[in-house]
Order: sequence, then C-alpha cells, then structure tokens
Amino acid sequence: MKLKTLAVALLSTATAIGLSISAAFAQVAEVSIDLLNVRSGPGTNFAVRGTIPRGAQAKIIEIQGLWLYIVTGPVEGWVYAPYVTILDQPGPGVEAPATTVMVCNGTNRTTARVYRQSGELKLRVHDRLDNLTWLDTPARIETSSGATAYININGEQTTRVLQSQGSPTNCSIQTSNRPLETGVVTEIEQPQ
Repeated sequence: MKLKTLAVALLSTATAIGLSISAAFAQVAEVSIDLLNVRSGPGTNFAVRGTIPRGAQAKIIEIQGLWLYIVTGPVEGWVYAPYVTILDQPGPGVEAPATTVMVCNGTNRTTARVYRQSGELKLRVHDRLDNLTWLDTPARIETSSGATAYININGEQTTRVLQSQGSPTNCSIQTSNRPLETGVVTEIEQPQ
C-alpha cells in the first residue's frame, strides 16, 4: 500500500513539474503601464532598444530576477517585470518561442539577430535609427575563411552577418546596397 501511495505521489509531482514547464514556455507579458522601455540588458543601466505601449503583448523568452527577456514584432529585449501582467495564453500576433543564436549590434545603426523558431534558422535585421525591421526571413549558415556567416534565404537583398571564429565577440553586417557595418556580439547561444 505504501508503495502504491509513493508511486501516486511521484506521478503527481512529475505531472505538476511537466505542467509548470509547459506553462513557462507559453507565458506572455502584457504591458500594464503607458509606455514600457525595452532594454538591451536586465537593468536600468542598459540602453533602451525601444518602447511598447500599454496592452501590447510579448512572448517571454527568459526570466532573470525581476527582468524578463521578451520578443514582440521588431522589438526585443529586457523589461521590468512589475510593469507587465503575465498571461497564460498569448493574444493574437504573438509568435512562437524563439531561441537566440547570436545578436550582432552594429556600431552605427543596425542590429542583426540570428534565431531559431520552430526548428528553422532565421535572420532579423533592425535599423535602430529609423526603428524599422527591414529583414526577417529564413537563413542558412556557412563556415569558411575564419568566420561563420548567417545569410538570408529570401529577400531582394543579400544580407550576411559574419561572426569571427578567432574572436567570437567581433561581427559585421554586410548587405548588398549598404556599407559594411562592424559590430560586437552581445548575445550568443552557448554550446550544449
């Protein structure tokens, strides 16, 4: 009898843990203040990447203390958790969870994010000066001549985000009709 009770308790605990993990992956933040700053890191000492208005929803990718890493449309970064309400179900327009592979912050105006979503490698390029995402498309990876290149598959322009293999914190963003922009890798997927 004790063995049966123990088995039921273990099964209940495993089910509860499984449900908690599932709920964590489905979490969405809804902005509860007029205008919420989205920052490049988890703290007020990090630069503001953009803002999102009251009622906007964003997928929660990571939680670090009182800070949430969120993605919504072209804006992604860290927000202060007390300024949002965490929902169990996303509203319309909230994308499936994505895993960041690498972010190259150009020294001039461009940020390129390489990420995986639903098993597919993608490349998103955002112009910080104009606050405009001008590329968000499937990508492929090439490794040669001391660099790893992430290249868009679709689109009129060819965009390459290069990450130096010798110095993995150095990167550059090359687009067919724009000047080369060097940058710094601010996020990188850790090898498993």
